[in-house]
Amino acid sequence: MGMVTTFSEKRREKQWNFERKVLRNVSLKQMKENVQGHFRPIIPFHFLNHPFLIDPCMDIAIDAYLLGAGYGRFGFLGETRVEVKERCEEDIIELTHMLFDFLQGWLMDADFMFDSLQIVSDVFINEWWEKGFQEGEKLIRLRLH
Repeated sequence: MGMVTTFSEKRREKQWNFERKVLRNVSLKQMKENVQGHFRPIIPFHFLNHPFLIDPCMDIAIDAYLLGAGYGRFGFLGETRVEVKERCEEDIIELTHMLFDFLQGWLMDADFMFDSLQIVSDVFINEWWEKGFQEGEKLIRLRLH
């Protein structure tokens, strides 16, 4: 007698395989340099003395990348990038707020830096979403999903 699997298990397995394929093209070294390039001008002291701040930023970047890759199929189906981005705007905003809230705690008594940090967080998340969207769209076009 065969094993009984549910639809949700099969769907999750397919999603994991897709995410693995998408993440093969991401260089952790490149991502680390990207994180440092974005946030070092705002939080220079803390990034130099606490490099463990880079890992959570990279985790959130990976989440944004995978979110964009997941929505890449809509771009393949003919929707514009703006239309697709509107579909997942809430998720993008949530990731941006998560990153901002995490890094905000490291800016002690520097209220004047919060606006800059918010802008950089938004740019950073949008940049990784775009990269993921392009990669997801490319995989769909090549029929590698």
